[in-house]
Amino acid sequence: MIQLSYRQIFWLFLILGCSAFGGPAAHLVLFYRRLVQDLNYISEQQYSEILALAQILPGPTSSQVGIGLGYSLKGYRGALCAWLGFTLPAMLLMTLAAILGVQLTPYLTGPFFHVIQLLVLSVVIWAFWQMLRSFCQTTWQYIIMLLATMLIYVLPHGFNQIVLIGMGAIAGMYYANPKTQPAQQQTLICVQQRIKARVCLILFSLPFLLVPILHWVYPSLWLESFMALYRTASLVFGGGHVILPLLQQEFVETGILAQPQFDLGYALAQLMPGPLFSFASYLGALLPLSSSAVVNAIFATVVIFLPSFLLMFGLLPFWSKLMQKPRLFAALVGINAAVVGLLLYLVLEMGQKYLSSVWDVIFVVVVIALLRTKVPIWLSLISSFVLYYALLVLL
Repeated sequence: MIQLSYRQIFWLFLILGCSAFGGPAAHLVLFYRRLVQDLNYISEQQYSEILALAQILPGPTSSQVGIGLGYSLKGYRGALCAWLGFTLPAMLLMTLAAILGVQLTPYLTGPFFHVIQLLVLSVVIWAFWQMLRSFCQTTWQYIIMLLATMLIYVLPHGFNQIVLIGMGAIAGMYYANPKTQPAQQQTLICVQQRIKARVCLILFSLPFLLVPILHWVYPSLWLESFMALYRTASLVFGGGHVILPLLQQEFVETGILAQPQFDLGYALAQLMPGPLFSFASYLGALLPLSSSAVVNAIFATVVIFLPSFLLMFGLLPFWSKLMQKPRLFAALVGINAAVVGLLLYLVLEMGQKYLSSVWDVIFVVVVIALLRTKVPIWLSLISSFVLYYALLVLL
């Protein structure tokens, strides 16, 4: 295996982060072509194992693959360098967008935010349709999806996410047809690696126990924001678009952030290179935590990616053995069906709020049609925004 310095790993992933447009699927292709095919830094088997683990874990798939690749190249620090390089461009752009957005908000009109909301609705409907086709293929999966949608309405905020994931996992283990994954080459794990991996898994669990207690004793927006971001990142199955309903519950429905600010940031995140989780940088810059928007953005970014580090470090050494557990993959089938229900709830809620005319419906349909073509996402969103905004202003 070629030995790379930390600086080389950082610059390699920084270049990838600057050019990684198009979402997780495009990111994964980019990683594969560059590190496996072009540079031969990672073997086919290593890449497939890392990808398989990232796909069943909650959190941002492409970022977790990047973390796993960095870990394979240079251990824990290599993983940190890979993540920082891949995330930094989007983080800087989203933080700058938040700062400029605050300054420009007084000059932005109602039609401007209305079109932004319609763009967000279009992207969510498109993501919902893609996930529905992939994750709901049997009757019981559709039932789980609809039950999940109804449960969101009746369960209290913060509790419904955990119930949905648990319900989906149990249903998957009961109804899905478990299939054993292909056998992987077993690797020897030293005692020190086992200890470090188990420590990471313990650290992953601790915030769920300690932070609520600390917040109860010493109420703080820092602790509340930490738990909101950490809980969201720990429960996001099915892709980056699922962070929208979870973060909206945590920050908009609780009154910490305004809905127009939230929608603007999510729309801008679609135009950025790198992971969609960089949306957290935008939210952090707007949170009233400290007097520095940059410090707040760094805090939010680190927290939302922290579960990914702990889970990858905790499970990657044992992954070859875990891949022989068919029930694990059966549970994931049910979880994904429940996640589709979460997006369906968001589509219904946003549609009720944002669609105010037949022209709005036509605009959303046109945007979705553009997203299904080979036209770059950023070009589709920007061009459709400009045209419909101009139409609303002229009328």
